[in-house]
Amino acid sequence: MTLVEVMVAMAIFGLVIAGGLIGVRRGFEVVENSRHYTRVSQLLQSEAESLRTLSWSDFSALPAEEEVDLDPVFDDAGTYDIYTVKRTITSISSSLKQVDVVASFVNRQGKRISMTYTTFVSEDGVNDYYYRTI
Repeated sequence: MTLVEVMVAMAIFGLVIAGGLIGVRRGFEVVENSRHYTRVSQLLQSEAESLRTLSWSDFSALPAEEEVDLDPVFDDAGTYDIYTVKRTITSISSSLKQVDVVASFVNRQGKRISMTYTTFVSEDGVNDYYYRTI
């Protein structure tokens, strides 16, 4: 084997190793983004479910726009500090309101990612039976 052959083999070997490391790094980024999307989905669902448990009078008393404090069950170790959740309530009619919950975070590349959950709440809606007396 000549010195030129060894140099060519080392160059090819270096390219293969570099490509593999880039693939592993990209894989870790995909896993991290998936983790963020899962957490954001949990936050959105949690906020929507907490609104569903309110009576119409309590729900109507909520401000039209508010940044939501995270439930302590989510943030016991400070891992959810990068997420912000904002709720906007728009009145469609006297007995119907649209709720938009937006959760956002900044990923490792510095890009702000936002996900929105939109639902409608009505005065005599799905969960009204919780508040009626028999």
